[in-house]
This record gives sequence, structure tokens and C-alpha cells, in this order.
Amino acid sequence: MVLMDSKTAGWNVFNGIVTGLLSFLLLPHFVFAAEKGNEGDDREHKGSGLERGPDGLPRYEHRYSDGLYSTVTAINTFPDLVVQKEKKIKLKVPGFRKDVTVYSITQNSKAPLVVCLMGVDGKVDGPWGCLFPYWYNEYNYNVLAFDSSFTPQYPEVNGQGVVGNFDAETDQIAAIIKTYLDTGDNRNNITEIGVIGYSFGATQALLLAAKGKEGKLPFELSGCLALSPPIKLHTAARIMDRFYAEDRWKTTMIELAKRFGSHVPVKAGQPIPFTATDMRGALGYAFRDGLSKVVERNDRFYKLKVIPSEDSGENRESYADATGFQRYMELMVFPYWKKKGTVNSVEDLWAMADLTKILPRLPSYADAVVAANDPFNTPEDLDEAQAVDTNKRLTVLPTGGHLGFIAADWTLVKALRIFGKKVEPKEKPEVKDERSPDQARIETRNDVRDAINRDVPPPDPDEKPRKKLFRTSQ
Repeated sequence: MVLMDSKTAGWNVFNGIVTGLLSFLLLPHFVFAAEKGNEGDDREHKGSGLERGPDGLPRYEHRYSDGLYSTVTAINTFPDLVVQKEKKIKLKVPGFRKDVTVYSITQNSKAPLVVCLMGVDGKVDGPWGCLFPYWYNEYNYNVLAFDSSFTPQYPEVNGQGVVGNFDAETDQIAAIIKTYLDTGDNRNNITEIGVIGYSFGATQALLLAAKGKEGKLPFELSGCLALSPPIKLHTAARIMDRFYAEDRWKTTMIELAKRFGSHVPVKAGQPIPFTATDMRGALGYAFRDGLSKVVERNDRFYKLKVIPSEDSGENRESYADATGFQRYMELMVFPYWKKKGTVNSVEDLWAMADLTKILPRLPSYADAVVAANDPFNTPEDLDEAQAVDTNKRLTVLPTGGHLGFIAADWTLVKALRIFGKKVEPKEKPEVKDERSPDQARIETRNDVRDAINRDVPPPDPDEKPRKKLFRTSQ
């Protein structure tokens, strides 16, 4: 749901971030209470040391106060990444019409598995699909990722119903994960399972956690991190549709490409070179461009007849382009699932993905993170979510927009603690360290430096790196 590309976020910058965080994670530190949301993200490190907040995470400091600008430039906070050791696999998932393509990373010894769930129109082989597989692989986690259900190909692959029923699609995601676990020796190579999702994938991650707590998953889930889930899907739908209807047409697609395509994010404190209208229009276009293909494919595959048939002589793409998210959910998704007996009202459909309904259902290991200035939420909805969050599963960052904080130091380290809320084993072996604290610190620092300077062996010739794609919309 975020926009365009600039190649300015170079590999050396991100590699420096990895090095800095590696040093941070290996130095002795303690896990404190749950984060309060006022710690942050500044890419301009001074040396490799990172200042910690009271929660033990890197301190959160986002450089922009404008939520729209944070959202538009979110894709520029990390470079295109080639994920080594990643393999492309086809799974025969029970109930699916066609094989499901998944991307997996398997470590040489037993390790936790993290499942990465994409956002709207999210493809694993796109730029948004690289960040967390790359990050978790750096720290020797097993990783599983697959395309979002909100992709044009999904209706033909899945074939179980019109896309937009979040409850049904969460069960489908669980079926994909179970099939992967049951394939080969995968289950024996995994110590525990967690899920990380962003945008719509964040909502699906939280629903998986809720179902896990209710005993409705075919495996045990032990960690969940959801980044920028829409607080109320109905609100987000209205906002996105309004951006497209009211702001998209105040400029041309060519002008949007000129303004945003090669944009280098400004430094902190500098004026933002776009108007709010420009940014709303760009976001409206980016989201609708992906949605229109989903609309056309679902209408065609499930014979919904909401847009003209292929033999009508009408331009189906034009009708699909004119179909907003709210119209899609209420005139295409709802009638289909009502006939199936799954939902009784449109309100039931929207409520499936309502964070205010999901938060009370979450287990202790689940975390949802939103920014207070996410342009797809309203202050009233955020207040309601915080009011029902009696179990403190929600972290509200003061700034960051929609996914603008996704590659922040705070977020990346938090992602590595996805299993951090688990109870420690009752019998933990005592390790006595005869070294002084200063000597231990010096030796740890030297070990880190040695690891960083060590030659990296060439990749296995059988492991093909993912193709880099030009960053378009998500």
C-alpha cells in the first residue's frame, strides 16, 4: 500500500545497520517492560553503538512528523535485498485448486520458523517481500513466505471463495503453513513458530494468533508481530477510496511518476517537497492500481457479474478501475459469502478485520504496532483500540505513518524478539563466568569485529538469489 522507488538507500547503508544492530544485540543487555511507543528510528548512526530505550530496544526517533510523507517514503528506508539460501517450492495444499508457490529458508540446524505475511498486492519476489526474510536469515531463523491473498493470481490458485473474507483466508494461510510443516523433514528442523505481517498481512497475523489461542490452528504458534494493521478496515477502505476519488485526479499519472519515482527522502527538519494532495493522490493511485486487478480476476473466476462480461464488448478493466475497496467488499465479497452462509451482514464482514474486536482475543505473545499518525486510521478509532486493549497487546508509536517505521532499528530488533514473551524453561542451567564485566565486554566486542571482518563464503550454486524487481506499488 506504499509507493515508489529510489535506489538511493544503498547496500552499504543497510549493511552498516546490520553491523550496528549485531553489535547491539551481542552486548550484554536486559529485556525490560513492554514498549511505550516513544522510542525510534534514525538511520544516521554515529558509530555502531545504538542508544537503548527503557524497554531494552533501540530508542525510537522517527525523522518525519507528517504521516503521509512517512507512508510515501517507507519503501525508501531499505534497499533491494538478495536473500541467500532462499528456495522456491511448490506445495500441494489440501483444498487448493493449484500448487502454492512458497519461498523458504532452512538453516543447517534446528531453529525457530518465522512466517512472513505480505500486505495488499504483496508479492514475495517484490521489494517489500525481501526485508524480513533477509533479516531473519541474518540471524539464522528458518523463514517461510508466500504471496498475499490480495494478488490477482490467488483466486485461481486457491479457488475457495472470493478474496476479502479475512476469517476464511486466515484458515487458508494456516493450511499453507501446515502443509509446509508436513513436507519432508521441515517439522523436525523447527523449534517454534512465529508469524510477522504488515498492513493487511498484519491483520491476518493477528487473526492467526487469536485462532491459536482458541485452539483452532493445526500447529502451535509461539510468536506474532503485526506492523500497521488497519484499526478498522471499513475506515481504511473509505479513506483509501477518498484519496483516489478526490486527490488522484488532480494530477496525471505521468506527473505522479515524475514527482515520486526518483524522489530522495529529505533529511530530518527539511521541508517536504510535496503537498498533502499530491501524497494522497499518489497513495490512492498505488492502492487502486493493485486492487483493480484483484477485482477483475475475482469477478471473472467466480462469475460474479458485477462488472461487464468478457463478451459484452465493454472494457472490463475500466469498470474494475472504477471499483473502490468499499464497493468491492460490499457488492462482490459480501453477497458471495452470504450465499455460503458465512456472514449475515456487511457489518459481520468488516468486523472480521476490526482491530478493536481482535485485540481482546490475542494471546500474550502477540504484539500489534501502529503509528498514531497512520493516514489510514482516525484518531477516534485509535482511541477505541487503546480503550479495549486491556491486555496491552498494542504499541502506538508517536510517528511513522503506515509502515514508515518498518525498517527502523527499533522495529528490526523487536522483530528478532518475536518469541521474547515466552516463559523461560523452569530448569535453566547456570553458567558461571569467571571473567570481569570489562573483560567480558572487550572479548564480546572483539568476537563481533572478527565475525564482521571474516570472509563470506560464496553462495551455494544451487541456491538461486531472488530476482530484483523495480519497486512499484503495494
